[in-house]
Amino acid sequence: MTDDAPQLGPRADFSVSCIVDAPRERVFAAYTDPAAIPYFWAPEGVIIPPESVELVPEPGGAFNMVMMVNDDSYPMTGTFSDIVEPEFVQFVEPGLGIVCTISFHDMADGRTEVVVLQTDVPEEYRGEMAEMGWESSFNRLKGYLA
Repeated sequence: MTDDAPQLGPRADFSVSCIVDAPRERVFAAYTDPAAIPYFWAPEGVIIPPESVELVPEPGGAFNMVMMVNDDSYPMTGTFSDIVEPEFVQFVEPGLGIVCTISFHDMADGRTEVVVLQTDVPEEYRGEMAEMGWESSFNRLKGYLA
């Protein structure tokens, strides 16, 4: 029997953040509402069909969705390991073992800093392309919350 799993490079942490013009309760709600996810979760140019989103935002709960790029589809799944409203959501991506914590920091002026920290990320999923993907998703989040 052969191992067909891709061989991935060294692992490290990856972090990116943005400031959103919305209170943290509203930003947290967007990340835990299955109806909101298709509007901002993926980078620009990627479509998430609303009917593909399943989300149970509680520790042990899961999420499933499909990302569409042209005619290609990419399933995304995860299991929530911890959630503290309105402070953060944390999930694990099965297969990759990446732990992702998305924190929401109240800026005390109606704005929120969103901080994404991914741990144990293979080098293929870090760097400039990852930053561009998250920044694009953040731009969509800002538009959704405007």
